[in-house]
Amino acid sequence: MSKKSSNYKGIYGEMIAILGEDTVKKIHENYKGQQVTFPMKLYSREYIEGYIEENKDKKNIKELSKDLGYSMKWIHNIMKNKK
Repeated sequence: MSKKSSNYKGIYGEMIAILGEDTVKKIHENYKGQQVTFPMKLYSREYIEGYIEENKDKKNIKELSKDLGYSMKWIHNIMKNKK
């Protein structure tokens, strides 16, 4: 079967171009028929707290904010609440 993304319906064609056919077929097998909403934020709070703890002496708040996808104010509040 051709791996051409135009052979796939709707969003699957875009996903094939980004993720590859095998990955998209696995997603389809496991989640077909379900509506899936992806949260705007990727990381869990526990991961964020750990990342900040590990990198607070190596990076400034602006860099941490960019790495994690949160505002500098939010990162600052996390750091303040951990003390």
